[in-house]
Amino acid sequence: MNGLMLTLRVLLSLACVIALIWYVGRRWGGQGRSAGASREASLQVVGRQSVGRHSGVAVVAVGARRILVGYGEQQVTLLTELAPVAEVQPSPVVPKAPKAPAKPSVPQPRTGDLPAGLADSLRPAPLQGSVLSPATWKQAVRALQDRTVRR
Repeated sequence: MNGLMLTLRVLLSLACVIALIWYVGRRWGGQGRSAGASREASLQVVGRQSVGRHSGVAVVAVGARRILVGYGEQQVTLLTELAPVAEVQPSPVVPKAPKAPAKPSVPQPRTGDLPAGLADSLRPAPLQGSVLSPATWKQAVRALQDRTVRR
């Protein structure tokens, strides 16, 4: 009888401790961080262009703003702020009639927001992404070199 009572007390105490840990974790752990993170502006790299081995330029979206930054081994420099992106409001989903299959096209980058020299360099080449393209092989070699270099 004493052994049974002792076992029940231990189980009840263990359940109370687990419930307290769960409550404290829910109260101060995960919810506070996610609520604060949702108020911060979202940051996304829209596109990058390598200029050298460890340097380049990138278009970064911060909320509705787009900025062009230059980056290197030692620093990141703001080059210019591009035209702001209009917020897109979600529209109600309306089912559409199926269309005839169209021939696939290569998406063209928006070059109206970029400086003239950068806009020309972002236009796709006819063989871009193809096995026959020298740029594809150069990119593959660069990726392998980056993975095998000792830091």
